[in-house]
Amino acid sequence: MKKVHIESKRAGDRKVIEISMGGITASYRAIGELSELKATGRGNVRLVKALLREFIRNSDPALI
Repeated sequence: MKKVHIESKRAGDRKVIEISMGGITASYRAIGELSELKATGRGNVRLVKALLREFIRNSDPALI
């Protein structure tokens, strides 16, 4: 099983969440109502993006 590293930062209405697994990195950036999800690397990018979406949906908004 691969290790998953999640890093979350927040400053005011800005949020940045980065998740990395193996050689794949996905980042979620949001400012107010605008948001962006990008993934880079080779391999199962869909899995990493799906994990990031689930983390965003299920986490407490006060923590991110």
